[in-house]
Amino acid sequence: MKSDISGFPEFLPNEQIAFNKVVDSIRGRFESYGFVPMDTAAVERVSTLLAKGNDNEIYGLYRLCDENSKKDLGLRFDLTVPFARYVVSNSSQLTFPHRRYQIAPVWRGERPQYGRYRQFYQCDIDIVGDGELSLEYDAEVVALITETLSSLNLPPFQTKINNRKILSGFIKIIAPEEKVTDVIRLVDKSAKISMKEFDDSLKDLINSKENISKLKAFLDAEKKGENLEVLRWLGTLSINDEFSAGVEELTVVIQILKKLGIDDNYVKVSTKLARGLTYYTGTVFETTFSHDMEDVGSISGGGRYDNLTEMLSDKSFPGVGATIGVSRIVPKLIEKGLLPVDKMSPALVLVTVQNREFIGSYMKIASKLRKIGVKTEVYLQDKNLKAQLNYANKKGYNFVIIANEFELLEGQAILRNFKTKEQHVIRTEFIGKEVLELLK
Repeated sequence: MKSDISGFPEFLPNEQIAFNKVVDSIRGRFESYGFVPMDTAAVERVSTLLAKGNDNEIYGLYRLCDENSKKDLGLRFDLTVPFARYVVSNSSQLTFPHRRYQIAPVWRGERPQYGRYRQFYQCDIDIVGDGELSLEYDAEVVALITETLSSLNLPPFQTKINNRKILSGFIKIIAPEEKVTDVIRLVDKSAKISMKEFDDSLKDLINSKENISKLKAFLDAEKKGENLEVLRWLGTLSINDEFSAGVEELTVVIQILKKLGIDDNYVKVSTKLARGLTYYTGTVFETTFSHDMEDVGSISGGGRYDNLTEMLSDKSFPGVGATIGVSRIVPKLIEKGLLPVDKMSPALVLVTVQNREFIGSYMKIASKLRKIGVKTEVYLQDKNLKAQLNYANKKGYNFVIIANEFELLEGQAILRNFKTKEQHVIRTEFIGKEVLELLK
């Protein structure tokens, strides 16, 4: 991935083909669950973006405004806020629960670093209800994300899952009211800082050694055993109604996931997970690679949001959603050799041209192949056959068609398997099932 501008990656053709293959696989999984495609404008009003974002994330645009106007338009920094605006604007024409997926680029005005870009693609799914949304949808979204990631030949990964009510309910009993959000924010970044930095910051926020000890024990809850054992232990704690509601909700989600065959190897309860402080109100989850690839960071995440549209509408549209960070995943798969990048063309067959007086005949062969669903390129440059075969080799073609003028006049051509060197004579006027069999 290269680019002249830092944080704005560009793929070479073979990498782009591999990227598209991954995206097509993700799209297929989303649609298999009944999610419908949609898109939103790349540009939103800054006031809309700021409803759930912050200034340093937003790329402001002057060029689309009048010369003397303020910077009141910006590029979307995620796909969820524009989706919330879309739902409010089109609620009378949508059927709820509304299930959508969107695969599109977003832009963030932050410092680029390894695995983090200023422009990158997100693959989002969301389910939104009109006034209410069943908790079972939370489990369905987690199940779909797990199934989708499992289909991509990824290194081992695991999804941490929590409920924001569990975390916030607990912290409210051990921290001053005005410090609750700061403590949650500190917990959220605890994996990214040293233990000493975490402890020092905690002492500034919670002025009680006993309460700090309670918090640390709570954050280590996943060591209590399997998911349902952790949840049973949490259920024995007498905290407050918010905490109890969170435990109950998360228990329902975990029980459904177990029925779907998704065990603790894939999804693990973690009381440390906060995620999306301005978004999520219930279930939250985040997926990372399990071993030796921590530098990649989160590759998927999401959760339940009940108040996302509150800044845009008086009406309630609770939802649950998730995103897959395909722009993080693909480069790592390429680097590890887990995603083939030997194809420089999406086409399967190259039709070579030995006699330019018969170009129309060669193009007709290609047309017949395309009609039976075979992606085909014709080499139209004035080069000898050796140069054309070298071109086919460089672009990773599996098959080439070779025919001189005599073969064309006989209605024949040679189909050569470029990898095995096997050759078959085909009838050019009857390109159909027999040719498809040879192309397998």
